[in-house]
Amino acid sequence: MKDLEGIGAVASAGVAAVGIVATLLLGRWALRGAQDAAHAGQAQAAATYQAALDAVQAQSQSDHQQWRRGIQREAYAAFLQSVLSYTDGARDDLRRASGMEETRACIAALRALETDMSQRAWVVRLEGPDEVASAAMTLQTSAKILVIIEENHARRMAAMTDLNLRNRTHPQEVTRIWELIPVAQSSWRSIGTPEDTSTAALAELRDLFTACELSPGLISTLCEPHEPASGDHPSFDEASRAFIRAAREALRSEGLPAV
Repeated sequence: MKDLEGIGAVASAGVAAVGIVATLLLGRWALRGAQDAAHAGQAQAAATYQAALDAVQAQSQSDHQQWRRGIQREAYAAFLQSVLSYTDGARDDLRRASGMEETRACIAALRALETDMSQRAWVVRLEGPDEVASAAMTLQTSAKILVIIEENHARRMAAMTDLNLRNRTHPQEVTRIWELIPVAQSSWRSIGTPEDTSTAALAELRDLFTACELSPGLISTLCEPHEPASGDHPSFDEASRAFIRAAREALRSEGLPAV
C-alpha cells in the first residue's frame, strides 16, 4: 500500500509539474500575443496618424496654392481693367474733346490712368509666372503706343479746330496759314541741316499765329510728321489676346477659373 501511495504521490507531482509548465507556456504565449497585438495597434495608430498628417499637409498645400492663384487672378484682372480704362479713355474722351484746352485736360487725366496701369503691371510681374509677366509688359507697351497715337491725333485735331475758329475774325491770316502748312511739313525734317528750307515759312507762320492770337507752339502740332507705330511691336489687340491667353494658361494649370 505504501508503494502505491508513493507512486500516486509521484504521479500527482508529475502531473502538477506538467500543469505548471503548461501554464507558464500558455502565459508566455498569451503575453507574446498581447505584445504583438500592442505593437500592431501602435503601428496602425502611427499609420493612421501619418495618413491624417499627410492629408492635412496636402490640404494645407492645396489651400495655399488656391490662395496664391486667387491673388494672381485678381492681379491679372485688375491690370487688364486698368489697361482698358487707359486706352478707352484715350479713344473716347480724346475724340470727344473740342479745342486744345479740353484736349490738354483729357491728356492730363490719362497720366493718372497710365500710372495706375504701370503700378498694376508691377504687381503682375511680382506674382508671375514669367510668361504672364512678359505678356503684361508687351501689353503695357502696346497700350502706351496706342495712346500716344491717339494723343497726337487729338492735338492735331484740336489745333485745327482752334485755327478754324479764327477764320471768323482773321480770314486772310487763316487762309495763308493753310497755304504754308504743307510747305512747312515738306521741309520739316530738314530743320537745322544745311539743306534747311523751312526758315522763311516758319517765320511767316509764327507771325500769322501771333496775329490770330494763337500759340506759335501749335505750328509743330500741325506740321511735325508723326512716325507710324513700329511694325516690330504687336498691335494692341494682338497684345491683349496674348496676355489673356497667358493668364488663362497660368490659372488653368492649377484648376482655377480663367479671367
